[in-house]
Amino acid sequence: KRHTQEGLKAIRDASPQWLKNAIDLALLTASRRGDVLEMRFDKIEDGFLSVIQEKTSEDTDTAWIKYELTPELLKVIEPCRDARDSPFLVHRKPERMHATEHKEHWSKVERRYLTRAFKEAREAAGCYEGWSKAEMPGFHEVRAASVKLYTRSGQDAQKIAGHATPEMTKNYLRDEEDVTWTKVSPNLDITKITE
Repeated sequence: KRHTQEGLKAIRDASPQWLKNAIDLALLTASRRGDVLEMRFDKIEDGFLSVIQEKTSEDTDTAWIKYELTPELLKVIEPCRDARDSPFLVHRKPERMHATEHKEHWSKVERRYLTRAFKEAREAAGCYEGWSKAEMPGFHEVRAASVKLYTRSGQDAQKIAGHATPEMTKNYLRDEEDVTWTKVSPNLDITKITE
């Protein structure tokens, strides 16, 4: 099933700050789990946060997105800035530092860890009582919630989510410098969930 606003708010409230940051970024940018975890501070420049969606980057120009640093996005990015020296917007201090040797950076959150932490927060929140295990929405459904909210607000959800059409295959032949970036304005009011 899909997240309800009340359920997603309860999960967010039961989450540690790094997971709240991930939820907020996914909700505001309609990004996939892997793309949220790859968002970097050094990709914030000239008024935009640049993201190359890994799932579709070889298939379509819509995978290359520049999110305008709207007041809404800046509000979501601000809690990502903390005392930890991390290049990633979503980051955490692991319990065991020796387990981070294979990572790009010690603070990087792995996909499986995010999935597990989200599930733990969902269970702690106690929302979705009566739903079966198979019906429980995961982190990916935050993207679906975002797309739904953008559509309801009358905005182009396909564009902000970077969804591609089947005909678009020209990026297979391009280098990064040849790609056309899509500029979008993440300006959805998510305060009903985040506050």
